[in-house]
Amino acid sequence: MNRVILIILCSFVFLGGCGVKVVPQPLAGSQVDPSDGSVTQQLEQMSLTVRVQDLEVRPYQMVENLTSFWIGFDNSSNQGVPLSLDGFYLVDGGGNQMRPVTPKKVHEMIARDSFYLIPYPYVGFYYLQDAVRVSRAADFDSSLPYFPQRFPQDLYTQALPEGVVLPGGRVSGLVYFVADLTRMKSFELRYFLPGTPLSEDADFRFPFSVEKN
Repeated sequence: MNRVILIILCSFVFLGGCGVKVVPQPLAGSQVDPSDGSVTQQLEQMSLTVRVQDLEVRPYQMVENLTSFWIGFDNSSNQGVPLSLDGFYLVDGGGNQMRPVTPKKVHEMIARDSFYLIPYPYVGFYYLQDAVRVSRAADFDSSLPYFPQRFPQDLYTQALPEGVVLPGGRVSGLVYFVADLTRMKSFELRYFLPGTPLSEDADFRFPFSVEKN
């Protein structure tokens, strides 16, 4: 018994010592804000700002991981510019590409990991009150963000809005990916403006390195 406890304690020490830091590797002309680690690129009269928001929004089936990026888009031109979720690509150092996940899909994925009201002995909660009581007690024990589980509507209200950005307009919000950045050595977030062929370079590119302590 003592040996089992020792192994568990050692495991926690090992995990706690493995810090991960995501560091921007800005391209020429890009600007880095050291206060929040965001990177801004300008193209003609447009600018795109990116930063990693959450390394772990909420685990998906304990295998895949949901991560989020905060995106800000400024349109200083005299015409509207379309902004589409389909233009974003997350590419790791090995060339593996990932596409964004819609807020609706994120909500579905999170819901799968929520409490289910199934009779004993399959699940530890039979009454909704029990699940809520335990859930409240664990509010400050989790490292996961608060809003996805308690306020799923925020997945929609905080998401990056799609559509035409009016002249002089600005939009911002979150973009989600099924990805575990902590397992990568480097990655790059790319954005293709509508009409840009995918055979060409992305209009905006944001390289990052992942440093592990």
